Amino acid sequence: MSDPEPQARRATPVHRLQYALFRGVEALLGLFPITPVVQAGRLLGHAAWRLSPKHRRLVTRNLRIATAASPPGEAALREMVKETFRRSGGNLLGGQRAATMKPAELRRHITFEGMEHVREPILAGRGVVVVWSHMGNWEALAQLLPELDVGARGGPIYRPLENPLLDQLTLDRRTQHGAVIFSKHDGFNGPAALLREGGAVTVMSDQRAGGHGALCPFFGRLSSCTPLPSLLARRTGAAVVALSISSGSTGHWKLKIRPVPAKANTAEIMTGLEDAMRDSLTDVFWFHDRWRVDKERPLSFFTKEMPTEAARAAAVPTRFVATLPANSPEALETLTAILEMRPDVRIDILDPGGLPRLPDDPRLVAFPWDPSAPAEQVAGVLDRCDASHPAPLDFALLLDGDVRLARAAARLGLRSIIGTGVKGKPWTRSFPTPTHAGEWRDIAAGLIKIKKTRDS
Repeated sequence: MSDPEPQARRATPVHRLQYALFRGVEALLGLFPITPVVQAGRLLGHAAWRLSPKHRRLVTRNLRIATAASPPGEAALREMVKETFRRSGGNLLGGQRAATMKPAELRRHITFEGMEHVREPILAGRGVVVVWSHMGNWEALAQLLPELDVGARGGPIYRPLENPLLDQLTLDRRTQHGAVIFSKHDGFNGPAALLREGGAVTVMSDQRAGGHGALCPFFGRLSSCTPLPSLLARRTGAAVVALSISSGSTGHWKLKIRPVPAKANTAEIMTGLEDAMRDSLTDVFWFHDRWRVDKERPLSFFTKEMPTEAARAAAVPTRFVATLPANSPEALETLTAILEMRPDVRIDILDPGGLPRLPDDPRLVAFPWDPSAPAEQVAGVLDRCDASHPAPLDFALLLDGDVRLARAAARLGLRSIIGTGVKGKPWTRSFPTPTHAGEWRDIAAGLIKIKKTRDS
């Protein structure tokens, strides 16, 4: 069933101002060749790297997860973060300049590789699902089907822009050379029909899919991923390929196509997308919080299925720092219950000395700390804990209600800071202080389960 059509949006004065500014910048960029435009974008990206610590933390976090299986080292990671900002700036301005270039002119700035993986299925009468990510100069994608020179129809599934004027401008430009555009509000039938006709549909597949997604590893980390490419391919018999867009010399991009195995499921398609993104990780737009945790239920994906089985395939852990209250050995039940329901976690337990005997489980790691240390040193404890593993910390579960640690967790940028018997900021959720082992286990369920999956 198709999603209901969104109501027509009317342009507000703010929309008109945004549109005017966009067209003004576009006109200015049009005065220059694309190479100096990209160079200017790289300079702006470098400035953003210097001026935005918030986004530096986000990009660093994403790259730590994406490279956790083979960590690059601290200095190399910092350089990757810096280059991500530069390339994002260059790709942003370069893409805006490319949108106004004639196709033949833009084509001179693009190199293609692996096009046979699209051409051969289309010549055989099969459709092709192209999975790709927020990567490189997206405007170069408009050259993909014309390069085949086989008369194939195709286009993307896209998310409509909030500004209706810019949205209409984008649609007009995408369709003026024959592309077929599908809004995500249009449902399944339109893209499926085009695939059955032997066309191509591009699906941006790197974003979180929320409660409607399929749980599988993405860069080794358990995540909710869109099942749409796999579903389209199964229903229509289409082939699936993964696309990367990498920056070469300034003002030049490479589009590379690689095949995905026939009848691939969502996990296999996401593996193909990972391989494509690894062509140039610094060309990926790492500014959306792909692996964000929920503030109140940081171990939940809000899907109908529980994550237990899918979590066993994850190689990169979801990490959190935990404390246990003194003289309450039953509190350990919270952590053991989490390990049972989420086999992919790693729990760093702050150890002041005298912790109860921990289970022999490599996912439980004691990290020494001194509760009597001055408040200004507490943040350093969490920093060192965070740096002790390639994957970053995701949240804090402070079962002893230590407010100093909670404040340090907030400064570290952790979205979810949970305690027992606490209230107010910086806590994002509080549980009543348990009185027996069963209530401690209930805390684990409260972090993972949603209403639809709660035990009856």
